[in-house]
Amino acid sequence: MDNFSSYRENRGFNWAAFISGILMVIAGLFLLRHPGKALHAFVLLFAIVSIVQGFVWLVFYSRFRYFIPSSWLSIVSGVLDIIVGILFLYSYDAAGLTIAYLFAFWFLFDSISGIIFSWNMRKISTFFFWLNLILNILGLLIAISLMFNPALSALTLIWLVSFWLLIFGINQIIAAFVNR
Repeated sequence: MDNFSSYRENRGFNWAAFISGILMVIAGLFLLRHPGKALHAFVLLFAIVSIVQGFVWLVFYSRFRYFIPSSWLSIVSGVLDIIVGILFLYSYDAAGLTIAYLFAFWFLFDSISGIIFSWNMRKISTFFFWLNLILNILGLLIAISLMFNPALSALTLIWLVSFWLLIFGINQIIAAFVNR
């Protein structure tokens, strides 16, 4: 009974959800309006994350080198992450192109995996087998077109992130009013 009474006392407007929702909607609209700046922001973010991850791998090595026999791999990974991050900081164009190709390859590998997985579904349901197969073949065609047009791949990435921010931001704004 105590849980219910404390729940009712905590009800009210959720300012954190409201503010984060507004910021996400603004960010999503900004990305849609300025895709070039958005790609530069992605490159900068990826570079920073890569450098930080590199240092995390190096710290991992220093802490676990005596316990884990293959911990030397963390040195290799850490150094490579730091190098990639630094290269991305100094060459936005090459980094943007790399991210665009990574995005296209991600779609390609997911679509191929989906096609392989769909063959297992035919034992379960003929309808879902065909639906899954057709959707993954469409995904494969999209992936191939993104690989031949990296600018489209980069723009698609920005659109997807923009729409995700808009949808999640609107959801957060609605969630702020739910607890009233």
